[in-house]
Amino acid sequence: MAINQLPSGAYRARLMIDGQTYRQVFSLDGRSPEEAFAAAREWETLTRARHIQGTLYGPTTVNQYAAGWLSGYDVGPSATKRFHETNVRLYIQPALGTRPIAKVTPTDVTRLLNTVRQTVSAAKVDSVYRTLSALLRSAEQDDLCSKSPVRSKKHRPRRQKPEMIVLERGQARALLQALDGWKRDTALLQLALGARFGEVAGLTPHDIIGNRIRIVRRVTDGTVAATKNRKRRELELPQAVRTTIDRLIEQACNPEPLPDLGDREWAAEPWRRHWLIQTSTGNPPSLSAYNKTLKETCSAAEIPVISSHGLRHTYVSWMIDEGYSADQIAFWIGDTPATVQTVYAHMLEGSSTPAAVAIDNALGELE
Repeated sequence: MAINQLPSGAYRARLMIDGQTYRQVFSLDGRSPEEAFAAAREWETLTRARHIQGTLYGPTTVNQYAAGWLSGYDVGPSATKRFHETNVRLYIQPALGTRPIAKVTPTDVTRLLNTVRQTVSAAKVDSVYRTLSALLRSAEQDDLCSKSPVRSKKHRPRRQKPEMIVLERGQARALLQALDGWKRDTALLQLALGARFGEVAGLTPHDIIGNRIRIVRRVTDGTVAATKNRKRRELELPQAVRTTIDRLIEQACNPEPLPDLGDREWAAEPWRRHWLIQTSTGNPPSLSAYNKTLKETCSAAEIPVISSHGLRHTYVSWMIDEGYSADQIAFWIGDTPATVQTVYAHMLEGSSTPAAVAIDNALGELE
């Protein structure tokens, strides 16, 4: 056991048990040097007690822990598990797999993320960071390491927000005229409802009730689950989509309604041909195929290249232009007012015309 005072005034305690070194730093943080030293002594006592009880974290490797950690996502098909599994297999295991979790250092994390940045792409760094952070934070909670070596301020990559592209009304009409089949139907509903692609893909004929539509689920990567924030919403259908909706309901041939899926993710395969919009195989629309067609069609029509998410942004920009509040728009798109105010702040600030008109109508006669 050794306790050393660092230049910062904090105390670093080191203890070797069965050939493995355990370390912990005790900063002052408002306490006196004597109190910090006493905390280091207490840590030594607790560490030795945990060793005797068999609860002290040992030389479990990253590979060993990752296998059990990933199995925690086995309840139903999970896009989250696939996301983490890929990052663990391709990037984390080759770099850190054989190292004991207790010996992974912040420097190891920095080296791994820099390697990903140089050999793969800067965009991939954020993905690997998220998996590594979740994995090591879980290991910390399981007492396999004293503190996760991932440091958010040091390691979290800075994400550059891409320029937000939206379409003018004429450009949107040109896009719809150039599209056909399920891709046109999907784009029309996105522009008419401001819904996410997965929410449109998850619609069934039973979600249409008179002149209203219920958005209660989403389909993503072959799985069906509740909406992103697990909130259901019911919206009035614009007249512009009524003909399309009627045609889609007729083509669907009255499938059985989907059961309440709860909070779990389920495979979409058992519900083939149950969807309001579906491909020729009866499956829900494919996001990758949809975005590829949008890109090609926009380029051919000489309008700004836009993605599925860009159509959602377009809807919001139109609603802001019409003078609707962030609270109203947030409900319609299934988001929070805070998100609308943050993401679309520049649009809200630049759309003061409705407010000015309202003031003129109320006070104009005073001049």
